[in-house]
Parts: sequence; C-alpha cells; structure tokens
Amino acid sequence: MSEPLVIVGNGMAAARLVDELAKTALGRYAVAVIGDEPRLAYNRVLLSSVLAGETGSHEIELRPADWWRHRGVTVRYGYRVTEIDTGRRELKIAGEESMEYSKLVLATGSTPLRLNVPGADLAGVHTFRDTRDVDLLLTLAAAKKRVVVVGGGLLGLEAAYGLAKAGAPVTLLHLMDRLMERQLDAPAADLLKTLVERKGIRIMLNASTARIHGERHVEAVELADGSRIEADAVIFAAGIRPNIALAKEAGIAVNRGVVVNDEMQTASPDIYALGECAEHRGTCYGLVEPAYEQARVLARHLGGRPAAYQGSVVSTNLKVSGVSVFSAGDFMGGEGSESLVLTDRWRGTYKKLVIADGCLTGAVLIGDTTDALWYLELIRTREKIAGIRADMMFGRALAFPSKAA
Repeated sequence: MSEPLVIVGNGMAAARLVDELAKTALGRYAVAVIGDEPRLAYNRVLLSSVLAGETGSHEIELRPADWWRHRGVTVRYGYRVTEIDTGRRELKIAGEESMEYSKLVLATGSTPLRLNVPGADLAGVHTFRDTRDVDLLLTLAAAKKRVVVVGGGLLGLEAAYGLAKAGAPVTLLHLMDRLMERQLDAPAADLLKTLVERKGIRIMLNASTARIHGERHVEAVELADGSRIEADAVIFAAGIRPNIALAKEAGIAVNRGVVVNDEMQTASPDIYALGECAEHRGTCYGLVEPAYEQARVLARHLGGRPAAYQGSVVSTNLKVSGVSVFSAGDFMGGEGSESLVLTDRWRGTYKKLVIADGCLTGAVLIGDTTDALWYLELIRTREKIAGIRADMMFGRALAFPSKAA
C-alpha cells in the first residue's frame, strides 16, 4: 500500500516535486497537494505578463488537471492548512476534517513584505504576489489610477511595468542607489533604469518612504526628504519573507526559513521543506531554479536513492519590465578577479564577464541575453576558458565556430 505523502503548498516547487517523484518513486506514495490559492499551480514568474496583457491568466497554469490525475495526485486547492500535529502526523485544514500523513513536505513559499510606515493600513495599499493581486491591479490600471510602487527589485519593476503597460501612471520608489542591486552592478543598473524609463515609468532612487497620506484611502506618499507624490494606490513590492508560520507553531526548527539539511529534511521526523520557505546552510534563495534543484534532490531521497543538495549558483534570467536581464555567480568580482566589459547604450546592451583562476565566475547581461545559459554552464562547471577567452564575450557561436556550424 502506498505511503501517504502530503505537500503543503501548491506552487512551482510543489509541481516540480510531483513531476520528479513520478520519475523516481512512481507508485511508492499516495500524494496529496494542498494549497490555499483558489486554482491549480501556475508560473508566478509570468504574473507581470498577465498584468501587462501579454499573457492570459489561463496560459500560466503549469499543468492541467488531468496531468495531476494521471499521476495519482489528489489536489485540493483553495484549502488552508491551519495546524501541523507532528505527534499524531496529522494536518488540520480550515473548515475541513484532519488529514494524516506519513511524510510531509512544506512548500509554503513566501509572503510579501509590507513596510511599517504610517498609513500602510489605508485602503488602496496593496501587494503584488499572486493572481488575486493581479486582478486587483488590473482594475486600478483600467481606471487610470495613479500608482506608486515601492521597491526597485525584480518584483517592483515587474509590477511597475505591468501597471504602466495596462494604462496606469506609475512612479517607482527605490531605497537604494540603483535598481536590482542584488543582481546587477552599477553600470548595468543604470542602463536598466534608462530602458525602463523609456517605457513611461518614473523612477526615483534613494527614495525612503516615510508615510502614506489619506483620510480613509491613499492620497499621497511622503518621502523622508519631505517630498510628496500624489497617488491613488500604493503597491508594496519591497521583498518577500519565507512563510514559516505553520512550521514554527508546530515546533519545527526555523530561522529565517524552515531549516533543512542536504536531503531537505527538517529537524522533525519525516518532515521536509523546499523552495522559498526553506533555509539551507543559512541561505533562503527565493528563486525558482534553486527550488527546482531542491525538488530533484528531495524526489531522489524520497525514492530511496542517494542525493544531497549542495546549494545553488544563483542566477537571474528574465525579462524585467520588458528588458532581457541575466546575472549569475560573482558578478561584482572580488580580489584577484578581472572583468571583461562591453557596453552599447544606443542598442541598450551591456555585457560583463568576471574571470578568476582561469574560469568564468560571474556574468551580467542587459538587452542581449542570447548566450546566458552558456555562460551559466561555464560558471557552474568551472571549465577553464583560456582557449576561448578572446572570443567568449561575443558569444558561443564565435567562441566555437565549428559547433555553431
């Protein structure tokens, strides 16, 4: 008889784990997936495309209902797990009876941060995290409401782009001196700012939000320097926090995230965690690719095969506000490294390759990301690049003309 394995969370990490389990442990577990969003798992990365009208909401669904059914998976979406009873190996579900588990996987993701400033509880203050948020923001854009987006990281830029393309006047505020400071160096961030501003988005850097004005509804945003921006709505997109509440209340070890070892096991028997809610060797990744790598490891482990997660080379390879952006590895470059840089602001392109110990160790690309995956492979494998050093800046086709032919 199959062991009952329950996955709490119905996002991208959960969907990938089910896919991997079907390859490595088919029939071993009776898998149930429980998620509180009222729909099947979808590609969260594409939410801004839905907001911008470039993609339909139905098109971002990861797998159709029959895909889950054919793998023997019970999916219960629109259900919220309220408690984990580790002693009885039981989950309590809001408005429902309890569910037993033999093994439990937490894939609860993250929650959006809301700044603790006066006025943050006014009507008209929102976040940008799921499809329900997208529906609300589309309503704002359709009414041509003036929107202030707080946060110049990936999430904030995506919200700003989607809103602007949908028709809303948008001002983006960022506390730091450059956009996406965790993924880009200063020249790349400056070029990105220029390209995003060309799309009609007003960007203010070094902008610290002091308060939100309004009687009952948002009327304006005040900055720390006293300046005031008139607004009908404010979108907080200043980061995410691992969703650890369930684990913490159940006595499962947590730090910033749910603490796991190299097999993605928590300190509690037969309970695992992966994706944005998990903390491995002190790191919470908050990105899709590490979650997928963790899913492969966990599926192998649950299938009785040796597997260990060693951490991920962090990379970003996306369209940010309609601009192709890639970064990976040690893109800033440390002591003993050197950088190759190619910039063409007229064409809106920037390339930086960081080399150390004869290997590619980091890269940043803006505009032209054709060779992003090749650069990422070189960074991960630490392949010596002496033979292609002179040509690698210009892409794989020039570095390996015989292979390209």
